[in-house]
Amino acid sequence: MTSTTTLRYRGNNYDFNRYDDDFGSLYQRFDLALQSDELRLEVRLDAFLPTTIFEDTRCPPGDEVLCYVTWDVRPERIALRWEHDEWLVEAGDSQLVLGRGIALAFRKVDLLAVDNALRGGHVRYDGTNVDARLHVGLANPQNQDPITLGIVAEPEDLIIAGEVELTIPGDVPLTIGLHGDRVWFMDDPLVAFEHRTVDVAGWSFEAPALLDGRLAVYGEANGLRRTYTFDGRDEQEFGRAVYASAQVQGDELTVLVEWADYENYLVAPSTTEAQASRIYSAAPTLEYEGPQLLRGVGNRRGGAVRIDYAFLPGPWSFSVNEALYGFGEHGRDPWDGTLVSHTWGSLARRQEFGDEYVWSTNVVLGYRHEQFLHDADASSAQIGVGSLDRRMVHGQVEVTVGSGEHSFDVSVDHRVETWFLGFDDYRDFQVGGASITYSWGVPLALTVALRWSDFRLDELMRREQPEYSYNVLGGAWYPSLEARWSFDPGTFLKAFVGQTPGGQICSGGVCRTVPAFEGFMLQFVGRL
Repeated sequence: MTSTTTLRYRGNNYDFNRYDDDFGSLYQRFDLALQSDELRLEVRLDAFLPTTIFEDTRCPPGDEVLCYVTWDVRPERIALRWEHDEWLVEAGDSQLVLGRGIALAFRKVDLLAVDNALRGGHVRYDGTNVDARLHVGLANPQNQDPITLGIVAEPEDLIIAGEVELTIPGDVPLTIGLHGDRVWFMDDPLVAFEHRTVDVAGWSFEAPALLDGRLAVYGEANGLRRTYTFDGRDEQEFGRAVYASAQVQGDELTVLVEWADYENYLVAPSTTEAQASRIYSAAPTLEYEGPQLLRGVGNRRGGAVRIDYAFLPGPWSFSVNEALYGFGEHGRDPWDGTLVSHTWGSLARRQEFGDEYVWSTNVVLGYRHEQFLHDADASSAQIGVGSLDRRMVHGQVEVTVGSGEHSFDVSVDHRVETWFLGFDDYRDFQVGGASITYSWGVPLALTVALRWSDFRLDELMRREQPEYSYNVLGGAWYPSLEARWSFDPGTFLKAFVGQTPGGQICSGGVCRTVPAFEGFMLQFVGRL
């Protein structure tokens, strides 16, 4: 059994809804597992109990849609698993990925607070040369969203999915896979489209050990058909997703090449849902996993190259990356939309033990440039093909120094961005932060952090810059303090107090908008 208890107070999160501010909450989670030789029963129980702190933030009649922070108690995950030789049969909640997740991905992504499972029946066969799986069930997202703290209603989307992989044995093993899925989306009274379905069929090819194990090749192609009823008419549209990668591994040099060609390819209605209830796929984006706003994820075409070199047997290494692709929005072809060029590199030194003092460092610098491949604004005589759409310069430095049981980690990151807002109007903003972490062996870690940001999504939409008092430092400064004490592996107590800025985080082609936070949190995780 693992028990997770979280006490939290949230002040103002600086959105347009005053009914999700100034409240305390208790979140309790129990992960239970009972194991025999071939049977395993897993149960996860969740409880979320918020309480309003101030009278004037209670929800009045007529504003119920704004009062999404409410109590909830439920069995979040239930699964009974039988495993015998090559067979595994499950009833209940299971997470699954078809191929590289392009066709379907029900998984947990901690960075995005995404935790989706498929509740139904699951059969897997893992043989010597043949692997097969079949899944049928209803989508079951984690109902308490850890980012917004709201309760997500079950979407009741019905999914059937299957995959077969054949491995051809030999000196150079090859794996060929076929997969497919269908999703029947629940009708939403707030959406004009009805009877929405998506069909995906594809194949994959993988050769992980060519040239005596130095070359790994992977390719995947998927076709998509979307059907729906709009204004009494039955409509359908098609899309595709092609992805390929090749990696050459040497003693000191590693080269990775990727290619992606997506056209009108979104398995769910959107991969930028405010809530994570309908993130059903994770198409590789060729992007830097860091601070940027991804657009046109399902409609892009281009490639990326990554070169890593290690100065062996020394501790130093460097990496150079280049991504060049086009993406289209509002139905545009990717090469008639926006051209993106993103170059970044890193220099790293790993720790070498044996001396009295050990240290490591990692430095990352990058530049991203987006320009129009079409006329951006018919009312503007100065904005057209080749004009700047967005630009970002970013960097990060992290240094760790240790001696015995004591160590310090210092990290600083900063980025400067320029966005085109339309009508010859550009906006510059800066986002960054710094932190110092002291660690005493494994048990104790103390972190003092300061984030800064002059970017506000609501200000951007309104084209104005009102002054807000965000915290005791004022302006765009967000200080915080975090302490963690580990009793045993998997058992710890963590405390956080301070503020964090809002913004957007992206991972694996999926982006989520995170509200600003101010308050405190106390969390205890215990494992028996």
